[in-house]
This record gives sequence, C-alpha cells and structure tokens, in this order.
Amino acid sequence: MTAHSTYHRPENTALALLLALAGMTAFTPIFAAGKMADGLLPVAVLVWLRFLGGALTILTVAVVRRVPLTRRFSPLWHLHLLRSFCGVGGLACSIYAASYLPLADATAIGLTKGIIAIVLAGIILKEVITGRHWVAGSLCAIGAYLVVRSADSGGNYGDHAAAGVAAALLAAVFMALEALIMRYIAQREDTVTILAYVNVFAAVLLSGPVVWLILSEDLSFSHIATYAWMGPLAIIGQSLNISAYRRAGAATLAPVYYSSVLMSAAFGFAVWDEVPAPVAALGAVLIVAGGAVLTLPNPLRGRRRVS
Repeated sequence: MTAHSTYHRPENTALALLLALAGMTAFTPIFAAGKMADGLLPVAVLVWLRFLGGALTILTVAVVRRVPLTRRFSPLWHLHLLRSFCGVGGLACSIYAASYLPLADATAIGLTKGIIAIVLAGIILKEVITGRHWVAGSLCAIGAYLVVRSADSGGNYGDHAAAGVAAALLAAVFMALEALIMRYIAQREDTVTILAYVNVFAAVLLSGPVVWLILSEDLSFSHIATYAWMGPLAIIGQSLNISAYRRAGAATLAPVYYSSVLMSAAFGFAVWDEVPAPVAALGAVLIVAGGAVLTLPNPLRGRRRVS
C-alpha cells in the first residue's frame, strides 16, 4: 500500500465542504487578532504566538498518541518548509490587513486566493478544472468584489487603508500556494506529522527575531499571554482543513472558502458593531450562490448518462 493510498480519502464534496467551513470558523478570530490587540502587540509577535502555540500543541498530541516524530523524517520536508514560509506570510499579511480594514472587507479581498488556487491547481497539480469551477469562482469573486466596494460607503479607514488592501492581496497569493502544497502532502502523510513540521519550522524561523523584538520593545508578558489561545485553535483549524483536502481537490475547495467572508462579517458585527452595507449583502448572496453551484448535484450529468 502506497503512502498516497493510505492517507487519501474517497472524494466527498459535501463532507469536505463542512470540514472546510469548520476550519475557516476556527481561523476567523486568529485573522482578527491584530484588530483585537489594537496595537499592543506587533503583527510579528502575534504570528509567532500562533505558530509557537501550535508547535507545542501538536507535539503534545504526538506524545499522547505516541507518534514517533523523531524517527519519522519526512521525505517531503522541503514542501513542509515551503508551506511554513507561505503560512507565515499569509497569516502576517492577513492580520495586518484586518488591523486597518473592516474584518469582512479584509477577508473578502483575501478571497481572491480562490481564483489563484483554481488556476494553479490546473497548472501545477494537473487537476481537472470544469465549467462549474469557473462559474462558482466567478460568482464568488464578484460577490467578494462587491463586499470590498461596500467599504466606500462605510467612511474613511485611515491612511493605512491602501497598505491593508495590498497586504490582503499578498495574503491571497501566499494562501493559494499553501492550499496547493497542503493538497499534495495531505494525501501522503498523516495529520500529526504534517502539523508538527509546519508549526515547528515556522516557530523556529520566527523565534530569534521575535524574542529580540519582545526584549527590545519591552512588551508586556501579560499582553503576550493573552493570545496563547491562537496556537491550539489554529491546530484545530488546520486539522479540519487537512481532512477537507483529503476528500476534495484544491480547485473544488477554493471557491467554497469564500463563505469565510460571512463568518468575518458576523464576527465583526458581534465584536466591533461592523454592519455590512446593502452592497455587501448582495455580495454575500453571490458568494453563497457560488458555493451552491459548486456543491449541488449537476442535473445535466444524469441526462447525459441516460441519453
């Protein structure tokens, strides 16, 4: 039995959808950490806390489950390292963007990763991209664009708004690349190994510079400890995402992740009283429509078989 057959799961779009939605729900407060910190902690420290906490959490899980990580050198270590770079870059840019833009707007801009992932999945992973993928991706992209445009009626977001938009777009590129890497390794290695490598790599890469930053800026330990929840929550989200990618291709899941803008809008309203404009509501409807096009059964397929 090959490694691919061991960790691959039968294609199940509906289950993959639920797993992906649950994973994105876990990551919503993580992306909003910069706005919650309100300048008390730099973005670099928040990113480090997320990956350090994630590394400690997954290593604890490995000990409890008796997974011999020290004896299991991954032949895909270079992909894990590349994914750690993408993960750090994507999270840092997302947190920065959400610090200066409404959470829903920052999330919507970042959702251009879906279109990027669809294109890259066809080019790099040679996945079959059907007309439904393009229709779903287009509807979701238009919906996300309308959500972003709704910011025009929400007032001035300050001098850093342009930088926030640029950061959100850069985050989309990082996350699209990470999605492709995850799809490849998720079918070849177990969840604990995958999470251990990416979190430990990222934590080690960031520890030196961030510890120096903490000491030089004399940051409060109590403020740092407040965000210790980011690591364990991220492990839960990553585990759900890996399970999703084992059951559906990157091109299939990419448009589905557009629904995360709805979660961000709800979170932003609950915490900061951010109310979506009517244009944003229309965009949300298009996003849901895109997900429906992707996941609902295709009536034409059955007719073709009958004929």
